[in-house]
Amino acid sequence: MWAKILLLFFVFSFLFRTDHSFDQDLGRHLKLGEIIWQTKNVPLTNLFSYTYPDFPFINSHWFFELLVYLGQQTIGLQAVLVLKVVIFLLSVWLVLKTIPKNQYLLLPVGFIFLHTLRERPDLRPEIFSFLFTASTYFILEKYLKSPTKLLYLLPIIQLVWINTHIYFFVGLSLQAIFLIHLASQNLRLHPKGVKLKLLVFIFGLSVVVSLANPSGLAGFLNPFTFNQNYGYTIVENQTMFLLESINFRNPNFLFVKLAAATILLSTAVALFKKRLLIKNLLLAGFGLTLALANVRSFPYLVFISLPAILENFGIPKPVLFRKLFTIITVPLLLLESYFYLNGDYYKYTSSDDRPKLEFKESGRNALDFVLKNNLPQPVFNNFDIGSYITYRGWPKYRVFVDGRPGEYPKEFFQNVYIPAQSDPQKFKELDQKIGFKTIVFSHTDQTPWGKAFLTSVVKDPDWRIVYVDDFMIILVKNNVVASQGVPLEPIDLSKLDPGRYRFDSHLSYLRLSLFLSQTGNLESAQEFAKRGLAIFPASPLGNALFGISTSNKFFW
Repeated sequence: MWAKILLLFFVFSFLFRTDHSFDQDLGRHLKLGEIIWQTKNVPLTNLFSYTYPDFPFINSHWFFELLVYLGQQTIGLQAVLVLKVVIFLLSVWLVLKTIPKNQYLLLPVGFIFLHTLRERPDLRPEIFSFLFTASTYFILEKYLKSPTKLLYLLPIIQLVWINTHIYFFVGLSLQAIFLIHLASQNLRLHPKGVKLKLLVFIFGLSVVVSLANPSGLAGFLNPFTFNQNYGYTIVENQTMFLLESINFRNPNFLFVKLAAATILLSTAVALFKKRLLIKNLLLAGFGLTLALANVRSFPYLVFISLPAILENFGIPKPVLFRKLFTIITVPLLLLESYFYLNGDYYKYTSSDDRPKLEFKESGRNALDFVLKNNLPQPVFNNFDIGSYITYRGWPKYRVFVDGRPGEYPKEFFQNVYIPAQSDPQKFKELDQKIGFKTIVFSHTDQTPWGKAFLTSVVKDPDWRIVYVDDFMIILVKNNVVASQGVPLEPIDLSKLDPGRYRFDSHLSYLRLSLFLSQTGNLESAQEFAKRGLAIFPASPLGNALFGISTSNKFFW
């Protein structure tokens, strides 16, 4: 029991940190939840965009959106954030409950696998998929050991799941795996035959209730068709191997590889000892397949594969192994937990996280500026910030694009969005067609086209920079004035002074330094790097940026 509690504490240590959901999709989810509550209807068209407001989409997250909106209106978002951590920990605890006592490899294997949960710690619809996956697994394992009325909860879970997150298919897959396992047993034994028939009925009922969603059969098939219209690549849907090939760094990749090796080793051990169950083979393989398919699925190594591979290893009689692994693993767990909770891990890995349970709204000040000055439309914005503009500005402000690649025609991204940023002439042609008045852009955009666009537009004489912070830049057409009728003061990036900002994190200064360096403003980039280093002199990123800005300055 103490080992499971220690692992749970380890998970808590890296969940107790800044939540960046507003930098992703949470703002849009909250706005949709508000619309659903007020209209008692689930929108099935892209109503937030002025480019394609009537484009159809399948909303697999509407119930999550409604829940977080009602949570915001009743208990407040801070309490919702606490509930997120509780749901995570409950999900992990249900998985650990399925693992037998005295499992000598629980600590070292758990240490490896639980690192994969760091990939998706924010408040997203998938936290309910984690809970429902763990609940379904727990109920099915319990049912294998003895009949339980909990089995009748599975169709109810499935009904809620399909209306909450697109990974509802995991629940049906788990039921199918346990069905195959039972079918492979000797059905002449009456109890097992009864169990199989009941599980067949529950599985069929779960499939039927999965059709009870706003899009019916299309919603049921959405996990297999959602990316057919994608014209834009997002990181969370890529494999770690593809990301590594383009020099994308992620410390969780190492632990996924270690987990994969552990799965293969456990399968070999079970085969050698002639105790490999088809259930464990399928569960270990299913979790691994999901994790290798895309980075968003890393956590399913814990919620699907972990108990199965520990069962593959078995429980040896000698206590020497348990003591040895305990002596090695416990200090590692406690030491790493300490580095999360005191914040050192985030500082040395150049992460914007802090050991504090709070939301980060990186676009807040920029949108305050937009709303205060009543900046004119239409607005040109990038993919990353669209959902937050919707949260703060809709229905007054509609976006050019938001973070939903499937809710726009594929051709829009391939023929309009990317070319307009890659080629200044293409942007001018698009500008002449639409007549942009304001540009709201997150300069942390790391796409090649995003960087190219920022480098060119900050030098374009038709546009004037009126706002810049550690995350956002805003430009307006030269003839635009503030709502008070006073011309907006232009900002010269080459003379941008770090003294005008009061950031409490060294990374805020370093992000501005990186942006200034990328746009050729090396002197001001050097000053921002120096200010960041003054806060945290040991910053690897800060020292690298300072060195680059200095060498480039002398080179030019």
